[in-house]
Formats: sequence, C-alpha cells, structure tokens
Amino acid sequence: MIVLGLDTTGADCSACVVRDDAVLAYSSERIGRGHAERLAPMVVEVLAAAALTAKDIDRIAVCTGPGSFTGLRVALSFAKGFALPRKRPVLGFDALAIKAAESPRAMTVYRDVKRGQVFAARYDASVADAAPAAMTMDEAKALAGDGPLEDAPEADVRIMATMALTANPADHPAEPLYARAPDAKLPGGKAPPLPV
Repeated sequence: MIVLGLDTTGADCSACVVRDDAVLAYSSERIGRGHAERLAPMVVEVLAAAALTAKDIDRIAVCTGPGSFTGLRVALSFAKGFALPRKRPVLGFDALAIKAAESPRAMTVYRDVKRGQVFAARYDASVADAAPAAMTMDEAKALAGDGPLEDAPEADVRIMATMALTANPADHPAEPLYARAPDAKLPGGKAPPLPV
C-alpha cells in the first residue's frame, strides 16, 4: 500500500510518500505562510522522487490540526480534491495523536494555538483518553499530572502516513480541528458557522 501524507497546519509545509513502512520520499519546508502555493508543487516533487504517479497512491493521510482556519483548509482541500477523481480514501490524524504515536508510553501532548491557549489530550499508545480540547498551559500541566507533557509544534507526516497504512478510514475522518472560530464576522456581528 502507498500513502501520501500532507500537513499544512503549522509553519511547515510537508509531504511524503510511504510504501509498506518505508519512506520513499519526504519534503518539509518552514515557510510560515504560502502553503497554498507550495503544497501542490511539493506533492509533484515527492511523487517524482519516489518514481510514482498520482494513480499509484492508495490513500491520503492529512493532518487535521489543531491549527488556523486557512492553514487547515489548504491540505484538507488538496487531499479531498486529489482523492475524489481517483476514489481514494482520505484519513485524518490530529497533530497530538501523531506526536503520541512516536512513543509507546502514556503521555499528555499539547500544541500552542496562541492567545494564551493550547490544545491538549492524554494518550496511551496514541489512543486519546478524550478528544483534544482547548485549555490554558496550566490546565494542560494539571492534565499531565506526574506524567510526561510533550509539545507537538509540527506534525511528522512520515509517522502519520505510516499510521494510515493500517488504519480504518471510517475511524479517521478528515475533519478539521480548528484552534478557534474565524475572526471574520457576518453583518450584524454574527460569527459565521464553521465549515466541515
């Protein structure tokens, strides 16, 4: 099985191709902004480096956040657009679960989402006790208790793509985990509904 992994949820723009636990190609650039312009060329580059074409991809794994509205939409939209004509499944993994999968030990993982907040969750063998939630850093430390507290500033797409090799797509919907609602307001000051 061949998996294309994508992440645009943080400062990095990342893509990889994994086949049966072997990383065939990987690229990651710290760009801050401009993910929409960089992601498609990067996918072309990793496919070429792996000597593959788009039709060779069996499934797509995409990091679902937490992150900004715009950052999340880049990889999610690309993944769904890439998968639809080829009838391939798109699997979503949040950055905290990806970090937790790096180690078999139980841990609490967090990601700084600015404005004095983090998203955090406790994991045992990359399975969360509860869905990641927004909280203060002090609350994340309390959640960790005496256990390890790990930061997940970026998602390793190679680990995520490897996770997607055997994961059930039904258990990993590609649904965005927004850090917060968009700052834009509708006329009358109403907040727009979050798209899925």
